Amino acid sequence: MSQELVFKRTIPAPAEDVFYAFSTEQGWRDWLCHSARFRPISGRNYQLSWDRGWFAAGSILSLERPRTLELTWRGPDDPKASRVRIELRPRGGGTEVEIHHSGLGDGPAWEQARAEAQKGWELGLDNLESIFTSGEDLRIVRRPMLGIMMNDFTKQIAEEIGVPVIQGVRVDQPVEGMGAQRAGMQHDDVIVEMDGKPVRGFADLGAVLQGRRAGDTIQVTFYRGAEKRSVPMELSRRPIPEIPLDPAVLAEQVAAQYEQVYRELEEVFRGVSEEEASFNPGPDDWSAKQALAHLVEGERQNITTIAEYLTDARTEFADEGANITEQLDAMIAVRPTVPELLEELRKRQRETLEFLRRAGKLKARKGVMWQMGRGWLEIPLTHERGHMEQMRAAIESACAAQQVAATA
Repeated sequence: MSQELVFKRTIPAPAEDVFYAFSTEQGWRDWLCHSARFRPISGRNYQLSWDRGWFAAGSILSLERPRTLELTWRGPDDPKASRVRIELRPRGGGTEVEIHHSGLGDGPAWEQARAEAQKGWELGLDNLESIFTSGEDLRIVRRPMLGIMMNDFTKQIAEEIGVPVIQGVRVDQPVEGMGAQRAGMQHDDVIVEMDGKPVRGFADLGAVLQGRRAGDTIQVTFYRGAEKRSVPMELSRRPIPEIPLDPAVLAEQVAAQYEQVYRELEEVFRGVSEEEASFNPGPDDWSAKQALAHLVEGERQNITTIAEYLTDARTEFADEGANITEQLDAMIAVRPTVPELLEELRKRQRETLEFLRRAGKLKARKGVMWQMGRGWLEIPLTHERGHMEQMRAAIESACAAQQVAATA
């Protein structure tokens, strides 16, 4: 005999806005899963997946915008497919969401499927309500942090820093006051194990922290050069500031950050020659000018991000264009001097701000605004200042090379 689970929640938004959460890839990711393949067309297949390795897949049986959606549903260990019907109804200025998950069988074989469905829909609907109320993604708010900024890790980088492994997470810098710093972690440490589980790359971190809370202590194993170390680390609470849910208000806060960045960059390059700014400390190291071009290119990605959010089509995996050296060199070929690059950065920052001010449609997407604002405001200027340190180091290397050449 099959069983049916029923879940109801009233969401404080009109059905037209709520329905995007059930009919777009970005919408599903915003509240329920981490990865989604979903095209809102009857008869099409879909797949939703989570960082912990679980997934659900099936086909779209029917879709009536903005009222109903019916799917077949099958998890990795389900004996057969079940069925999910989602209904949206206007209710007191908001929308009542009702989910019927039917076709779940009896017996031990179905026990895990029922448990996954019960827990998953309840937690998901809590989050759906949250992103339409405060904008907060509860998966992030409740998730602990190591307190590290990460950077690329390749076989060549491993050789350069003397680490005897080619998989792991390389620490760019620990965040001040958080668990990693208190545990003594440093720049270029490479994490290879956490809580007894292997860490082969960034994707493993989510699975390791699954079920953990801020304040928990875990054992972290890492390499510092050739030395393997293991330390206890207390997981930190996420330092999430109050994030404005109005694009125009967010733009003003971001504008203040941009002004600070620009002033600090002017100081970095004050008195620096074009030759010094173009110096590469090593075959795979960026010059100060390339690092500056990286920040310029990052603004293009900010503009693209706003456009994607406006169309409910946020790219699932971030563009790595800002890290492609050939692309940075192409930018420098067109804008060969530091003043030209700084001016281009200023122009792109202004364009980002103007685009953000005009993105009033996003007021209806509180969860989107919260995500976007968090990217700018959670740990402000950490990324930019990290690259400023990189610029200063490259300039110092250029000066040292000049001194060696002068005495040769």
